[in-house]
Amino acid sequence: MDNNGNQILKKLYVRKMQLIRNLFPFFTQQNNSVYLDSAATSLKPNTVIQAIRSYYEKYSINSHSEGSNLLAQKVRQTISQTRQLIAEKINADPEEIIFLPSTTYSLNILALSLKDYLAKGDKVFLTHLEHSSNCYIWQDIAQKKEAKVDFLPLSEEFIIDINKLENYIDKKTKIVSFVHMSNSLGVINPVKEISEKIKEINPDCLVIIDACQSIAHLPINVKEWNIDALVFSGHKVYGPTGIGVLWIKKEVAKKLPNLLWGGGKKFGPNNSLAEKNEYLPLSRKFEVGTLPLAQIFGLKAAFEFLNNLDIKEISDYEKKLKNYALDKLKELEKIIIYNQRLETVDIVLFNLKDCHAHDVADYLGKNNICVRAGNFCCPYLKELVGMEAAIRISFFIYNTKEEIDKLVEILKKIIQEPKLLVLSL
Repeated sequence: MDNNGNQILKKLYVRKMQLIRNLFPFFTQQNNSVYLDSAATSLKPNTVIQAIRSYYEKYSINSHSEGSNLLAQKVRQTISQTRQLIAEKINADPEEIIFLPSTTYSLNILALSLKDYLAKGDKVFLTHLEHSSNCYIWQDIAQKKEAKVDFLPLSEEFIIDINKLENYIDKKTKIVSFVHMSNSLGVINPVKEISEKIKEINPDCLVIIDACQSIAHLPINVKEWNIDALVFSGHKVYGPTGIGVLWIKKEVAKKLPNLLWGGGKKFGPNNSLAEKNEYLPLSRKFEVGTLPLAQIFGLKAAFEFLNNLDIKEISDYEKKLKNYALDKLKELEKIIIYNQRLETVDIVLFNLKDCHAHDVADYLGKNNICVRAGNFCCPYLKELVGMEAAIRISFFIYNTKEEIDKLVEILKKIIQEPKLLVLSL
């Protein structure tokens, strides 16, 4: 193809991205804002907002409503369709898709359900990449069961070092829980290869994946990966807050105890589990009471939106933005970039020398640029980069190079006049 052809394709590509951006009303309401914090929560397209509104305006009825009420049928149908959409996205069975309030809640429920799977002297392995949600609950459960929590080794690329797993995993290892994509450095663990190696050493070890950061950016295949459970949040995949997803392999879930009660699950007359509970759908083992119905309507719309996008195209576009940001940031004096040589998709982690991360983020915020500063609920960030706080920028399909230029312009001002940070306090 000649240069004219390439230019035409480039213009069409840029136009397509602009059209996608126009689907997000945030940019109409906040037209002066630069949003570079999608790793914390994604913005919502119109279709998601309308779906949530539609539930309240058109249905607003409980899925438990009996009979042939058409409104209740529509609500139950939407719940079923949402399970199906998510199952197709991660190659699971719809019955294994469970709706819970958040990823943190899902990990807590999962760990509490697996408490008796651990015995004194057993091992649980995590990594220093984990969000606190995937650390503290396992540490608490292990302490109570007199089991041991340890951390898997990371390679020079800050991903799990598969070649060293044999030195860590053994027959006493009951659970390995780790992140697919890190929310701090943005690195991506090769889940299939890691799980394969763990199961080769100990087939009885459960492998649990935190896919919060990856669900909207990368392909996921739970069957091909041969893992046992996976969690993610709706609000990081264009969906609403207040809903998360727990996928758990049917064979594993059936062995877990009934931890939650009410809303259709009850004890029998002799203070034992009523026989009919044994025939409830798998999801009812973990879902009790009224489901977050408006959020499920929104989550369905979010996955419909996601499914209309090419996951590779999303990833490629976000990588281009990330690489553009890296090139621009590297031109600045007094900048430390922690993940510039690492294989990532959408995250850049950095600091300005002699400036505290929170002060920089605060000044950027006053200039309508939203970033994240701190350790991002990653309690072991210092072990990774040597600092307890850093500045994180993260990209989604709706971001632009012009927004990165605005960020760099303000950072230049800070570098040239550090006293701006003091004056803004």
